[in-house]
Amino acid sequence: MPFPDHIERVFDAFGVRADTKAALFDLYLSMGAEVLEVFSDIAETVRLPSELTPEDTLLIREQVIERYLRKNHPRWAEGTPTPSLWYPRAMQGRASGLATPLGPIPDAARNAVGAAQPVPDGFLMLGRNAHFGGRDSTISFDVIPAELEDAIAIGRAHGQQHTLPGSVGETTGTLDAATNVALLWEVQPNVYKPAGDRNRAISRIYRRHRNWHVVTLASAITWLRDKGCMIYILRGEALAATHEVNPEKPVSEMIVNLHNRTTRQVASALGLTLLDADLDDAQILVNAEVMNHALGVEAARAGIGGLVWRLA
Repeated sequence: MPFPDHIERVFDAFGVRADTKAALFDLYLSMGAEVLEVFSDIAETVRLPSELTPEDTLLIREQVIERYLRKNHPRWAEGTPTPSLWYPRAMQGRASGLATPLGPIPDAARNAVGAAQPVPDGFLMLGRNAHFGGRDSTISFDVIPAELEDAIAIGRAHGQQHTLPGSVGETTGTLDAATNVALLWEVQPNVYKPAGDRNRAISRIYRRHRNWHVVTLASAITWLRDKGCMIYILRGEALAATHEVNPEKPVSEMIVNLHNRTTRQVASALGLTLLDADLDDAQILVNAEVMNHALGVEAARAGIGGLVWRLA
């Protein structure tokens, strides 16, 4: 699919390279019209726009994220919802994603972390259709630092940045509002843990937010229970079948174990039980359409019991 005609004509008039346009197009679809504004600023710093390469677009994501946070972080601090950064998009940036402040981290999530561990110093955010990749009906839970500059530093850090910028990591799932069934299928870092020179700039912030996984999962479960939802959680053993898209980067046994340990820790802290899903649960999940295609195929092949827990 090309850019809208009026944008395409501008690129052609300035001789922007085809591979540079392709890189811009990917950013435009996922991040919206702000990408073009940032690219225009970059183009003004070079002699000829035709000299810009795909590598020159790498800074666009960081700059879009910083602009997004400077615009929206003050509104979140006041409790005002805003559009999300990532969301399913129609062409020309029509948005359907929402970022909603939920206020302070719930006491249940703080208790799940434990008295000897630090709790992130920020506020809880709910994202609706706010996950990278544009999947519909997603819910995501992030903790955003109270200080804007800390949020920007995290947003600019090296990592996969799946949900709201400024969040070290998130818990994401799919909610079928019609049936009140939710499947939590990811407890995922947005930035890589600082090591050596990698993400050294956020080392101090990361230490304070290192329990993001416990906080976001406990917050997600608490919020869904308050809504009266039936809650399912992906087992670590199902992560590869559900998420692994690059065979050269397989889901490791360590990731599987950490996922399961976090889930068990949070469930225990909340006084809940993890039950193996059964055939009735499989039917509920299929009817609710909360599993992605890959998980559905694996469930049909191997059975649902070893792939998903039901929270009771």
